[in-house]
Amino acid sequence: YGLNIGGHIEVGWSYNFDNPSTHLNAGRVFDLEEQDPTLHQIDVFVERNIAASGEKFDVGGKMEWLWGGDARLIHANGLFDHYGFTDGPEEQFDLVQLYGTFNVPVGNGLLLTAGKFVTLLGYETINPTTNPLYSHTYLFGFGIPFTHTGVLARYQFSEDFWATAGIVRGWDQALEDANDAVSFIGQAGYSKDNIDFYLNVITGPEQPDNGSNYRTVFNPILVYRDSDRLTFAVDGIYGWELEAAADGGDAQWWGAAGYVSYKIDPMFTAQGRAEYFSDQDGARGLGTQLTEVTVGLNIRPLPDHQWGQGLLIRPEIRFDYAEDPGFDGEDTQWTFGIDAIYAF
Repeated sequence: YGLNIGGHIEVGWSYNFDNPSTHLNAGRVFDLEEQDPTLHQIDVFVERNIAASGEKFDVGGKMEWLWGGDARLIHANGLFDHYGFTDGPEEQFDLVQLYGTFNVPVGNGLLLTAGKFVTLLGYETINPTTNPLYSHTYLFGFGIPFTHTGVLARYQFSEDFWATAGIVRGWDQALEDANDAVSFIGQAGYSKDNIDFYLNVITGPEQPDNGSNYRTVFNPILVYRDSDRLTFAVDGIYGWELEAAADGGDAQWWGAAGYVSYKIDPMFTAQGRAEYFSDQDGARGLGTQLTEVTVGLNIRPLPDHQWGQGLLIRPEIRFDYAEDPGFDGEDTQWTFGIDAIYAF
């Protein structure tokens, strides 16, 4: 039947050199709790992948469950959200994705998706196996949504170019909706040889009980593979929202992150990231301008072993700077982090 079953396990630990009184790494997404070993994710999925085709109708889909500390931070409205980060157990369940896919044989093939799925936006993902580093950007954690519930339609215009458009319930909405309004999401993509380019957009009202104050985010992503070893990437966002600023006015936020990855050999890959994020209006909960630089190493101890090749260890050093003191009263933060992932 073409079913794939797999998943991953991720555990991590971090140390904050500034010894914050809260024992939290301010501004982080999943690596929040310093000096506290965290079972981030036990993730299991069942999927049937299908490709766009003009020849025949086909059906696929995916169901993905997650248990661990990260689930506390990604619950969608109305689905496993009776607990959160501050008022529930350290490890929680979340249904990250549950959707069906349908290939309609028109033209080159129209691929329809219906259900709950991760967002199209962003270079980084909830799934750690597709991220270059342990910690996440401010762009990922504060600038874009995590998941959506709705429908998507993707059409492959040529071998190199495609476009996706959809209607969703908004940012991180599932069985309930904060305002009973819909948002519109889209992506234009181009991939040829050593270049990938994506332009993502989402727009719609997101404030509780308000169907008129639109939130809009544009998100261009560029990936350039200089060789089999060296890869560069740039992830940018620009967003705005009516009456969302801390003072009640209109708000905007923007930022960019640059990545470089160099594969030294099958065992070691060096990673680097530099980021700037501005949320001076306070709409995304930060209320300042932030910069971070992270360097790390991806280590695969057993790259050629049948069972060991799924093991990945990622130590990193990260420096954060905030224009206004936001790190336990300081304007800088130094951290060391390390996680281990086993993908199966």
